[in-house]
Amino acid sequence: MEVEHDLVEAYFESNGFLVRQAGRPESLSTRKKLESLLTLAIFNPAVGQNASDLGFRLYTSDLKKIRSGLVSLLGWGNSGFTNGMLNNDSLLIKYFKNELKDNRLDSNFSPSPELAESGMGSFMRLLIVPALPRNETKITEVFTILQKNKVDGVLTTRSILENLLRQSDPGHFNPGKPFSQILNLLKAYELAKEPQLEMF
Repeated sequence: MEVEHDLVEAYFESNGFLVRQAGRPESLSTRKKLESLLTLAIFNPAVGQNASDLGFRLYTSDLKKIRSGLVSLLGWGNSGFTNGMLNNDSLLIKYFKNELKDNRLDSNFSPSPELAESGMGSFMRLLIVPALPRNETKITEVFTILQKNKVDGVLTTRSILENLLRQSDPGHFNPGKPFSQILNLLKAYELAKEPQLEMF
């Protein structure tokens, strides 16, 4: 889970955002599947306001239109996601229905008054997910589930990894970011190549 947290944090930082943890880590439930999700508060001082013309599925190119947001991570380490779901749309539908039941995101996106993020003003509610269905009908169904949970936009772990890999530089090692070193090493030894740009 810490690796996913570091990836998401580095992703937004590398794209111009100030990032800090939001909420209370100690508020996690004892039931794993219903625990509060890790949430980060993000702020981009170079952007005047959140754009109103963003699509629901977001890509790195959309970040320049976002000023502030709360970002929750539904990842491999804090949910029931498995490798077999990556290419199985039906399993993904069941996954989202199960993981987002009982208004799981309410506390993440509705900060109580004593928390610093309650003073953010207008902000977007973003969710990072392990994968999305490929079938258009199924992805629309997932978007409906997410919107009912007050999500304003969704990013995938794949797009985050692709962006970080694209930015990685084998000639520059950041001692404070272990996973950045791993990406640089993978690139240096040609075990990972520049990802192709997504066409959409």
